[in-house]
Amino acid sequence: MADINARHVSYAEIVASLSSDNTDAVAPALPEIARSGGGYASVTKSRILVEDSRNRMSVISSPGGSPSDPHLHADFNEWWIIYGGEMRYRIGEYEPFLAHFGDIIVAPCGYRHDPRAWKGDMCMRMVIGKPNSNHDLKGLEPARTIPLDARWEPPNRIFTPFEYMLARHGAESAWNETVISDQRNHVEMSHQLPGASVISRAGADEAWWVVLRGAVSYKINDDDAFIAGKGDVVYSAAGETREIVAEGEESAILVEVIEPSG
Repeated sequence: MADINARHVSYAEIVASLSSDNTDAVAPALPEIARSGGGYASVTKSRILVEDSRNRMSVISSPGGSPSDPHLHADFNEWWIIYGGEMRYRIGEYEPFLAHFGDIIVAPCGYRHDPRAWKGDMCMRMVIGKPNSNHDLKGLEPARTIPLDARWEPPNRIFTPFEYMLARHGAESAWNETVISDQRNHVEMSHQLPGASVISRAGADEAWWVVLRGAVSYKINDDDAFIAGKGDVVYSAAGETREIVAEGEESAILVEVIEPSG
């Protein structure tokens, strides 16, 4: 099993480490987070992948129909990238919605959130939260339900489906758009055509990426280049040089997480 902040972790490795057949996986693997939602902990496995200067990013897996653990955080925005299976979310008073691979969800500070593993043997989600957080604040079941406003544009939509971004921008040309912008993170989704340079920076801040589609070549510092595919996670420390290029015949889509400027 790779260390936290490993340069490159493949989707296959992450799935294998969280599989119910893997007796080495710990459930849960986040001892500092108090799980008090009944049977939630007994069916949930998790793995920490990134600890940057502001976040702890973990992948959590539960089988469909598992108990949930509704709660809220009073001091930070929590967000997710859906990683496998089907998840059902309710954020604050907004109506519940179903989410799938590549979809991004945000629970603003103080909003009670209830992520539920809905369908599939492994309902996986990347959760990006604050280190040493807990689930102590349970909040109250909302007294009303209001619809999500489809006119709400990025950044910081409660629910930003992957397919919404593709429909918004198309796949014929390169694009990038900020999907989350707050005090802790600047998160961009980008689409690049094969052979096009995605990012090339020298002396940049700490950064990490999740590839949502295609194949992406990463060359960091003077290390050998490597290919990251769908679902792979790549991490780069502050001050490292990066050359990132879309490879193959299919265009690439990836999410980049960096520190907000200013």
